[in-house]
Amino acid sequence: MINAKGGRPIDRKSFIKKTGAGIVGIGITGCAKRGKLKQTSQPDDGYHEIGTTGIRVNPLGFGATRTDQPPVMKRVLDSGVNFFDTGRMYAEGRNEELLGKVIVSARHDVVIQSKFHNRYSSDAAAIEKSIDESLTALGRDYIDIMLFRWPPTPGDLFSESVAEAFDRAKEKGKIRASGFSTHENQADMVDAAVKAGFYDIALVAYNHAGNYTHPNSGRFYEWDQTALERSIERAAASGMGIIAMKTCAGGPMHDKNTGKATYAAAIRRALDNPNVHAAIPAMANFREAEEDLKVMEM
Repeated sequence: MINAKGGRPIDRKSFIKKTGAGIVGIGITGCAKRGKLKQTSQPDDGYHEIGTTGIRVNPLGFGATRTDQPPVMKRVLDSGVNFFDTGRMYAEGRNEELLGKVIVSARHDVVIQSKFHNRYSSDAAAIEKSIDESLTALGRDYIDIMLFRWPPTPGDLFSESVAEAFDRAKEKGKIRASGFSTHENQADMVDAAVKAGFYDIALVAYNHAGNYTHPNSGRFYEWDQTALERSIERAAASGMGIIAMKTCAGGPMHDKNTGKATYAAAIRRALDNPNVHAAIPAMANFREAEEDLKVMEM
């Protein structure tokens, strides 16, 4: 597995011992309204709607951020997965370009989620520029989901610049839905996003272990699973879409069908939460892709 900048290999099975991670409270009021797209019909096709966005995806998505192998992306696309996650900051934009080339023949059937860097949180013009660069790299007229990547604190989710940039991008048809991703203090972050009112989607670290080690920094994160699940439930009830990442980062889980510990079982555990609409495990190579795609058979 390569890191985000194409550096040394990363083994998804490498973990370090637990350390503490605190969760802090917030007390901030909302400042905007979350937009709603037109509801779609709900055919029994196995797809999930992400919150009330009208965007429907295979619940198993593909975290494309740690692969530089087009055949791996193509294998996942051919399997029936229609949801791909990338970001402007991964491999200095090359990850978006690579994904754009792979999906060119199926671009209107694929749901793309990308991200802009949190350093632009106070600069609406810079956010818009980043979105335009993502559109160019992906070769698309619009991006289905655009995320504010890893806001440092709950208070950062109330950024007027971010709200302004999202509003403009939606009005111009550049994005369909807006959201944010978070790696720590997650329960508070999700609650803050609901109060802010203009986020359609939350991308949260969520797995059966309640912790993970960041593959690039080696930093260990853990959370209060009960508190996070309650926040997720409140957010989903408000209409917000919930997408899980780091679903394999807690290690494999016992699969009652095979009697073995598998990553597919770990992904299934996250998707069994009715308030989680999709999961985007990172798949860096064919081995990981084949491991994770087995969840579609469960």
